Amino acid sequence: MCTLKRSLFLRLLFAALLVLVGPITSTLAASKDRPRVGLVLSGGGARGVAHIGVLKVLEEMRVPIDCIAGTSMGALVGGVYATGQSLDRMTERLGKVDWTEIFTDDPARTEKPFHTKRDDFAPLFRFELGLKDWTLLLPPGTTAGYKFEFLLRELTDQAGNHADQDFDLLPIPYRAVATNLENGDMTVFRRGDLAKALRASMSVPGLISPMDVNGVLHVDGGLVRNLPVDIAREACADVVIAVNVGSPLLTRDRLSSVVGVALQSINLLTEQNVRRSLGELRAGDILIEPKLGTFSAGDFADALKTIPMGETAAREKRDALARLSVPEDVYRAWREAALKKLVPARELTGAQVTIRGKRVNPKVIEGELEEVPGIGLRRREETDFSLEHLNERLVQVYGRGDFENIGYSLVDSDGRHTVLIEGVEKSWGPDYLRFGLGLATDTDQTRFNALASHRRTWINSLGAEWRNDLQIGYTKLFRSEFYQPLALRSGAFVAPRIEVQREPVVFFLNERRIGEYEVSHARAHFDAGLQNKFGEGRIGFFAGKLEAKEDFGLATGVPDYDIQQMGYTARFVFDQIDNPRFPRDGVLAVLRTFGTVKGWGSDDQYNKTDLLVVAAKSFGRHAVQLAGGFGYTLEGELPPYDPFQLGGFLRGSGYKIDQLSGENVEFARAVYSYELARLPSPLGRGVYLGGSLEAGRVRGPLDPANNSKVRPGASLFVGAETFLGTAYFAYGQTFGDQRENAFYLLIGNP
Repeated sequence: MCTLKRSLFLRLLFAALLVLVGPITSTLAASKDRPRVGLVLSGGGARGVAHIGVLKVLEEMRVPIDCIAGTSMGALVGGVYATGQSLDRMTERLGKVDWTEIFTDDPARTEKPFHTKRDDFAPLFRFELGLKDWTLLLPPGTTAGYKFEFLLRELTDQAGNHADQDFDLLPIPYRAVATNLENGDMTVFRRGDLAKALRASMSVPGLISPMDVNGVLHVDGGLVRNLPVDIAREACADVVIAVNVGSPLLTRDRLSSVVGVALQSINLLTEQNVRRSLGELRAGDILIEPKLGTFSAGDFADALKTIPMGETAAREKRDALARLSVPEDVYRAWREAALKKLVPARELTGAQVTIRGKRVNPKVIEGELEEVPGIGLRRREETDFSLEHLNERLVQVYGRGDFENIGYSLVDSDGRHTVLIEGVEKSWGPDYLRFGLGLATDTDQTRFNALASHRRTWINSLGAEWRNDLQIGYTKLFRSEFYQPLALRSGAFVAPRIEVQREPVVFFLNERRIGEYEVSHARAHFDAGLQNKFGEGRIGFFAGKLEAKEDFGLATGVPDYDIQQMGYTARFVFDQIDNPRFPRDGVLAVLRTFGTVKGWGSDDQYNKTDLLVVAAKSFGRHAVQLAGGFGYTLEGELPPYDPFQLGGFLRGSGYKIDQLSGENVEFARAVYSYELARLPSPLGRGVYLGGSLEAGRVRGPLDPANNSKVRPGASLFVGAETFLGTAYFAYGQTFGDQRENAFYLLIGNP
């Protein structure tokens, strides 16, 4: 009886083992018997988002992927998927990206220190040149691409963002292809920093600066292998699934410009190596080519629309893909085994900052990072590290204008898990040149200025800067300022400067120009103040000489002036507006005062104080701007060589430029604008259509004929924010007793 019970027990145990082991055995057998599948994802810019649609169908049909090889956008989609990232999360994250912002190096203007954004008030071109040994140098790319790298780090965070990672140990073994810019060879990334490998593969020449990986510059892999079939074959593949989304060749009618010819040249190089790769496909391989038509490689804003196109193309290959499909339990087991390869990220215990270069003080970055959670530089203990917080802070650091590139990786050293942050100084610094043009015309006059600005940065460890500005034309100006911070983080500074200027001060009687003063001054200033991202406050003292030569024709009793001046200045700026040239969001307030004091040795004594406040708010493509201000004398009377003036576009539209003069001025306006089009980042920002309603009043003995009259007006305009500055074409009309009108053309600040 006991033997019978033991035999029955053994039989039951054996049956249970068969139930448990059978699926595992069949899964292993199926895994061993099936061919290894290599997925090849081509480059194609925004067209490459269609790869997500193909991957969706592969998941639906339960096709295991044993390795992935990708180029450019295919490298991005394939690399993120190889980390185990779900397609839903990848799609969601890509859908939230502001692609215009990603390919713009500057942070939001409201986050930049005022010292670096004050150039926005001058009509300077957006691009900057370097000056080294009296040779002009250009930046290596249109954008540095560091924001794009930060996005890649967020997308691949699941894999840990390690500085040296074996890509064979990712959930899906992975390869990325880039082009060695120094010798033209193909580079296949099998290990290293995954985000940097993706960034190198996507560095489109002329658009994103080359990526330095292990001391070698790399650009987009599409130049050498846009469809890396051979790389997938070497990595693992018995069968290749190749997805080709490359850009089609341009038609002849689109080859009439330099840009079109340049794009076609790149497309031809890419197409040649794609044809070679297509010839490497074997019987049993599967080629999927989504029908994307004329969808642009640069249309990232609408890139998610290509996902259904990728799905459709993959379903058209359903019969061929079915041969690679596995049972649901086998596919689930493969997926679970792949995800188990992920190593959980260790807790961060610190941060290390390095600067590649000799000028910039690394404490600049360290000071900014003191407020970032979880990286070991925070004044109070925190553990909630966030890539998003770190990225935002480093974008602000980049906005200081000192770095060509900035990035980070996570490293393990001496038992610690650390953020390694590296700033790369601008190779075309530390001397920088910018140029600009200012043009303002109405129906009666034209004012034209050409500008050049030189900066020498990081003269000492606190970040001292020497700046020289030269302007010729209607207003002639030379200004030289030495800006000396007193500490890295307090924002305190001193700023001695010299200034020489000559400018006409024009006077009108009603609509007729009656004469002008040619006003010249030479002054030495010493200012001290505080500045941060919210603005600047500075006060100072000056001494100098002023000459004013009259040109009023036959008019008598108009004197010339040749006087000594000593006095004070102060300026307080609150600057949290997105763009002072074309404001759409934020607030700007500027309070200035200037005074001369006889008791200090000046030949005249008066005060001139003015305030301007601008507030703007956008609603999609619509924006509303409200602005108002005043100018008063707080002591004495304004001399004729330094009046308040009003008139011109958005300063009294309908009147000629500076047609109204007086001792006191009050002004208000409301502006509406609509964004007609958004320009590509290298060319500018947007094209706008809008109009304004305005009212102003000028009072005082300089305008006795029209004292205290409120002067309403309005304007209609077309404007554009371009890389050459703000441009407007406008019509203005006044109302009330005086009915005047004017057309305006402006380049630079109105």
